[in-house]
Amino acid sequence: MKDLYNLQRFAEDEETEAPEAALEQVEDKKAQEKGEEKAEAKYTDADLDRIIGRKFAEWQSKKEKEMDEAKRLASMSEQEKSQHEREQMQRQLEELLKEKRLSEMSRTARGILMERNINLDDKLLSVLVAEDADQTKANVDAFADLFNAAVKKAVGEALKGTTPKVGTTSGGLTKEQIMKVQNRAERQRLIQENWDLFQN
Repeated sequence: MKDLYNLQRFAEDEETEAPEAALEQVEDKKAQEKGEEKAEAKYTDADLDRIIGRKFAEWQSKKEKEMDEAKRLASMSEQEKSQHEREQMQRQLEELLKEKRLSEMSRTARGILMERNINLDDKLLSVLVAEDADQTKANVDAFADLFNAAVKKAVGEALKGTTPKVGTTSGGLTKEQIMKVQNRAERQRLIQENWDLFQN
């Protein structure tokens, strides 16, 4: 009896462990599949090495420039330092003014194009904009003229075809001429083709 009890208990342990083990195996398999999916990366090791190498070279170059600048500033007198700072501020001011002018030119160019019912995205608009107002206007006008001509040509090509002539037939027959046709089938065909002549 005791052996039977131990045997039954052993079987129950096996049954309870089996689903848990199976569950762990399923989860491990799913994790492996996900790992394989992740392993199919967009970049190869060579790509990553190249990207990291490029980023490191950029970082190193930037740090070297900063170190050179720091050494140069350390060797300068107070007057030279203040002159250097003024020059940097002047460059920054010129860059900001240039950005502001280009932004204003972009708004003006967009306004001119909107008057002509042309809407462009910012990338294409930036190609037309120059620092000089006259050059920007010339670029925008030339683009608008070319654009409108291309649209007109495309619409003309799309609408090409023969226009139907009202009141006449393709053969130039009149109602009386059609009615004089002896062949009944031919006469009916002509009546159908020129039905507008018979609606009076």
